[in-house]
Amino acid sequence: MEERKYYPLSPAQLLNFMSWKYTFHKQIMNIPTSFLIEKPLDLAILKKAVEEAVQRNDSFAIRITKDGKETRQYFTDRELLLLETKDFSGKTVEEMNDFFNRIGRKKVSLYEQPLAKVYIIQSPEGFCGIYSCVCHLMMDTWAISMFYKDIMSIYHALTDNAPMPAPIRSCESVIQKEIEYKTSPQYEKGLEFWREEVKGDGTLPTFTHVNGQGMLESYRRLIRKPDHPFARTFFMRTTARHEVLQVNKADVDIMKDFCIGHNIPTMQPLLFLGLRTYLSRVNNRAKDVSITDVVARRGTLEEKFSGGTRPQGLVCRTYMDEDITFMDALDFLIQKHNTLYRHADTFMMDIFDIIYSTYGMKSYEGYSTTLFTFQPIPLDFGSGMKSHSQWYCNGAAASSLYIMVMDGDEEGSLRCYYEYMDKIIQVETLKKCHNFMLAVIRAGIANPSITLKELLELPLVNAK
Repeated sequence: MEERKYYPLSPAQLLNFMSWKYTFHKQIMNIPTSFLIEKPLDLAILKKAVEEAVQRNDSFAIRITKDGKETRQYFTDRELLLLETKDFSGKTVEEMNDFFNRIGRKKVSLYEQPLAKVYIIQSPEGFCGIYSCVCHLMMDTWAISMFYKDIMSIYHALTDNAPMPAPIRSCESVIQKEIEYKTSPQYEKGLEFWREEVKGDGTLPTFTHVNGQGMLESYRRLIRKPDHPFARTFFMRTTARHEVLQVNKADVDIMKDFCIGHNIPTMQPLLFLGLRTYLSRVNNRAKDVSITDVVARRGTLEEKFSGGTRPQGLVCRTYMDEDITFMDALDFLIQKHNTLYRHADTFMMDIFDIIYSTYGMKSYEGYSTTLFTFQPIPLDFGSGMKSHSQWYCNGAAASSLYIMVMDGDEEGSLRCYYEYMDKIIQVETLKKCHNFMLAVIRAGIANPSITLKELLELPLVNAK
């Protein structure tokens, strides 16, 4: 009998597990994604490549178990819950996508079993590729991209009789280091930073929501406290949908040129500022706006090239007077993000404890209602292979709105996935937010000295 070494859930895993534990919709940790390549592939060799990629990746060895009253994890044989080939020749793209969505919405048992399903796909157009449904406790989107790239690298090696590529690094090693870090002196310094960051100037933060000020006013009426600063952010009914909106190539090119000209490392602060300005606009022009910035935490080479799940949400509270310029607001955000990222390894649950105790919030209340991540990882498989990737909705969400900005598949665009609780938010609201966000960015790039006051006066326009 194998000797098991048990580990506690990592910070990112624990946050996802808590979302799963306190919802009726147990598919909430499913990550259904696909990639399809615009050329025929040898499906038998592709299946061998998947099998080899699984054996090279210890994410597929993670098992979740009950150890007494605790939920823990251990590593065992590297396996899939399911590996099948699905040929959609003669079907429609809609039928294929319906299948992908149906699998993504299925509730999966969590304990004592492999945590991923993989399908080898032949699409109606004759494209070939992979669809997978992966539990968030074993992989994040970064790790899934790594897995897909590894599959195709192995496929090329098998078809070209070339040496095998270097394997993915061990996520067990990374988990061990995370656990050890919790007891280090550096960890206490991280906690002290967050105590000071949350305390700030002693004022309470402002609740903002993509729906506008009405969300807070409605909650205030419900609890009969007209000046209450917070509102409900925790829900048991968490049904969700995706709305996919594009940032076209022309806008991306302008943004890239602007970033190069002003020594800005990525387009993230531009999009973040656009979103922040919208939230201010629809919440009585709030000067105090908080957005939860979801970071990949893939700073070291070991972290970048390992599997597992590592994202954490860092509540980024920003106060801006309306006379600040677009350029100064960007500089402020860049400095703010850099400061928060240096302390991103503090366990999220510990940061939550600091937030709730400092502000005296109830466990189901909050003030930051929107999650944002910028992760445009291109799926470049080489050999002139043009690919199409897709992230599907699993039908549930842990927050009312999560905006994930991803690569636009070699088209030069960005794809913005708006995952939203469909009982709370309407699609028209998201389109209005998206349009306003881009309008702010265009106006700021055209005139970096434009003030926040002028940006807030831009019209709110619905998408056609």
